[in-house]
This record gives sequence, C-alpha cells and structure tokens, in this order.
Amino acid sequence: MAAALVEMGARRSPGWEDAMGVAAQARSIRHRAVPLVQADADAYATSLSTLATAGETPGEDRDDAIARTLAGAADVALEIARAGTDAAFLAELVADRGEPSGRDDAQAAAVLAEAATRVAAALVAANLTTSDGDERERAAASCARSAAMVRDRMGE
Repeated sequence: MAAALVEMGARRSPGWEDAMGVAAQARSIRHRAVPLVQADADAYATSLSTLATAGETPGEDRDDAIARTLAGAADVALEIARAGTDAAFLAELVADRGEPSGRDDAQAAAVLAEAATRVAAALVAANLTTSDGDERERAAASCARSAAMVRDRMGE
C-alpha cells in the first residue's frame, strides 16, 4: 500500500524530472511486496503445522524441522522489512521533490511503510528467538530504524 501511494504521488508530479523513475521504482517495490503477503501467510501456516506435529518427530529431527520452518518465516518477514524501508525512502523523495499537493499521501506512505517494517522486524526476531546473533535479526532491526528515521524526518 505504501509503494502504491508513492507511485501515485510520483505520477502526479509532472514537473519533477525524476518522477517517472521514482514511480517505476515504487511499482517494482509493489510487485515485489505483493507475493510476500501470500508467502508470509504460507510460512505462518507451515509454522503452525510444524509446531502442531512436532511431538510426532523425535528429538534432533524435530528441532531441525522447527528451526528450518521458523527460519523460512523469518526470511519472508525480512524481505517485507526491506521492501518497507525502500518504500519509505521513496516516500521521502516524493514528499521533498514531488507536487506539494501529494505530500500528505507521501507522508501516509512513510507511516505505512514504517509500520510494515516494524512489524516485519518483530516477526523476524520472534522467529529467530533460538538463533542468537543471527544477521537477519540485525538486518530487520536496521530496516525498522531506517524507516522510522525517514518518517521522523518527514514529520518535521
């Protein structure tokens, strides 16, 4: 949704030389993010199924199956966090350089992008609770901080 708002704001800025390029980038983020919604739902369903049947699998095999399933869910959430951060940065560009009438939409896009990024980062952390020091958790947290900084700058 954030990427769609950014794309719309860029397209409504004909006087901005880079508007169509930013719109294309936002469209690319949107096309990247849409399948992630289904992938996240699938990862969640797989996680529930794996956890529900965990008692049927012996010791180490059970632990490996759970770890793989949760790591897969974390991977999807990390991609969502990355897409949200990308959308937030583009929203800032549209707010700064696009038509002034589109600034509210760009700010809304930044808020949505930040929210999605924060939620995705929290999911990465939740899915990797048994994997101390996993780089994916740090990467997702960095995405959330970046999206928050963008939104903070836009609110000034």
